[in-house]
Amino acid sequence: MQESRLFSFIDKQSAFTLHLLEGAKLMTDICTVHNIGPVALDFYREVVLSSMHMTNFMKATENMGFYIDSEEPYFRFKVEMNSQGNMRTLLLPEEFENFPEKITGKTRLTKAFPNATPYSSIIQLNEQSSHGIVNQVLEKSYQTNTEIMIGYKDFSLMYSKLPPSNLSKKFDEVVDIPLADFIKDNEGIKEELEKIDLESGEENIIKLFTEKGFTYLGSKEIKFNCPCSKERMVANMLTLGNSDMEDVFTESNSIEVRCDYCNTVYDIHKDDLKAQ
Repeated sequence: MQESRLFSFIDKQSAFTLHLLEGAKLMTDICTVHNIGPVALDFYREVVLSSMHMTNFMKATENMGFYIDSEEPYFRFKVEMNSQGNMRTLLLPEEFENFPEKITGKTRLTKAFPNATPYSSIIQLNEQSSHGIVNQVLEKSYQTNTEIMIGYKDFSLMYSKLPPSNLSKKFDEVVDIPLADFIKDNEGIKEELEKIDLESGEENIIKLFTEKGFTYLGSKEIKFNCPCSKERMVANMLTLGNSDMEDVFTESNSIEVRCDYCNTVYDIHKDDLKAQ
């Protein structure tokens, strides 16, 4: 496939949804934008391929910031996403490579809607694995019965039980089984996904699930997309005080400003600020 996609399926018999993120293109784009070493790449894969499943629970026009604040060793990781499947990510310090196997610190989740007060939640992390962080967020912030697994290839699976209040409205008969049993019954799917060429097209993916009795619900593109622009950079600089502004242009009438998310460099002239 020329793009990464998030596929959604449902097992009507047991009222479970199963979501597959084929993230090869997404990870390639992130690696192109950021200077990611081999150790950092494993961390990026686990966190990005798991966190993008949160778009399954997002409402239209919703924007989300997902933060990991590690205390020892110190680093800050951020993923921004919206309900349309656009995302961007940021790591500070930029060249950080010393990712621990278990993270202690906190994760923050901020959800924002147009003309509404943002919602935030904070969850403490105590020796938590990278991809397990999102499982913990979904359990505590969303109160969902879910489990996310990362594949050896650039894909992830999310198993999710529909809430009991929704079952009678959608299905006549439901075989109520625990999440762990449903995952065990379908553990072969992950193995088969490792064997097929996920990038060859959507048909192979849809066929694999439908042949196992799942109903295909649809898919959407997940892509790296930074909305930065020269205009936004100028607007940010206008928040500086007059003395700070003068200091910025002490040596030259123009400066280069780089976006931390996508590394795009903008040439900002002093006159650009006066024109606002």
